[in-house]
Amino acid sequence: MKASTAASRAAAAPVPLRANREFRLLWVGQALSDFGTSMTALVLPLALLSSGYSTSATSTIGTAVLVTAMVLRMPAGYLTDHYSHRLLMLVADLARLVTVATVAVWTYLDRLPIALAVITVVVAQVGVELFRPSQNATVRRVVPASQLGTAISLNQARAYAAGIVAPAVAGVLIAASMWLPFAIDAVTYAVSALCVLALYRPLRRTGAAQATRPDSHADGAPGQDGTQDGTQEAEAGDGATEAEAEAEAESGGGARGTVPDGGTKAAPRERFLPRLTAGLRHVVRDPFLRTLAGLAAGDNFAFQALAYALLLGIGREHNGAAAVGLAMSAAAVTGLTGSLIAPFVQRRLRMQTVMAAGPALAGVMLALAWYTGSGIAFAAGYSALCLLTPVNGAVFGTILATTVPENIYGRTTTALGFITEILQPLGPLTAGLLLAYLSLSGTAAVFALAFAVLAVVALMMPSPPAAPDPETATA
Repeated sequence: MKASTAASRAAAAPVPLRANREFRLLWVGQALSDFGTSMTALVLPLALLSSGYSTSATSTIGTAVLVTAMVLRMPAGYLTDHYSHRLLMLVADLARLVTVATVAVWTYLDRLPIALAVITVVVAQVGVELFRPSQNATVRRVVPASQLGTAISLNQARAYAAGIVAPAVAGVLIAASMWLPFAIDAVTYAVSALCVLALYRPLRRTGAAQATRPDSHADGAPGQDGTQDGTQEAEAGDGATEAEAEAEAESGGGARGTVPDGGTKAAPRERFLPRLTAGLRHVVRDPFLRTLAGLAAGDNFAFQALAYALLLGIGREHNGAAAVGLAMSAAAVTGLTGSLIAPFVQRRLRMQTVMAAGPALAGVMLALAWYTGSGIAFAAGYSALCLLTPVNGAVFGTILATTVPENIYGRTTTALGFITEILQPLGPLTAGLLLAYLSLSGTAAVFALAFAVLAVVALMMPSPPAAPDPETATA
């Protein structure tokens, strides 16, 4: 009896992430892709400047990225909930591969046209918006709920690591030839596409269809093998069947109604706009998600404003460029550290405490910067936010992955992203206005007060909803 009990526990134990083939493929492919993307983001403006374009013309690529992100954020969530995750990730990688390879060839042969640069960043951002929610949904499907926090932290760590390594490598490659970073970025997209193609577990959502069967798991309930469904699912192909299942799930489960003669008829399919905004409506109706969205929007706005205040305020001083570079490198290192400690922190602290810790620590350092006039303390406030932002990301990513219904998961996460980032474009303008009328220490005082308010609001947040119990989550 003991032997059988031990064997059943071993069978039910989740596979370690290092042995999870699907997660490992995604992580390796995206680690390389993040590295290449970080290089392109740095080298592309330099390539335009070296081609003779002005700084104002070069800045249009940043505007193109911002506009593309805001326009596509919610439609990308809709696509994630309705189409094969693997197909969307492949399309994103291949489209970026083609455009970046074109830039590499063109830069090798001639000066880079600004029109091609704008097209490249637009396609790259389209790829990001398609890939990110599909990847998040895939991680939710192939990683057991007990390991989601660690998986999200590792995903954040790879992005910070790429931000540390890529600038140095890009500098070496630029010294050799301007086209080399673009060529390497194209290779990283090719490797990422191969990793996505190698995923053998089905990634298309069929939970809505299975939830209608008496013997199936409910959406979001893991099966015995640690995946979202214990039974074998079919890959893409029967789009009509899945569309009907999704219509049923989104209408509350009653896809069929009765007719007077005792038969059944299909319920009318919900219109496109309500389906597109299903995630946004879920956020607005849920007290926890609604509060989280508002607080995160304030945090992101203040974070963006502080970054530009650091860049402009310290950068205008003597030897400011070197000081800013050192501060940004230190912030990237602390961000990587935060990603690595996130699983440890989220298991030991309340969500409200984790959310308040970053603004509180930043507020203390910025208050010190106001009192002493120290640029180092100002930079330390920014690094404090970078240390704890990944922890917040891991906590919230885990909450969303374990509580949001699977049939609207993509739309809910992208709706949250849209709301929380909507104020970010005002950050640089706010930083410029503060520095135009105040000294760096006066600007630090304003930020210290703002982060203190955000910390207090975080402590007053409602508790997140409880995750469904896998033992009782049956249809």
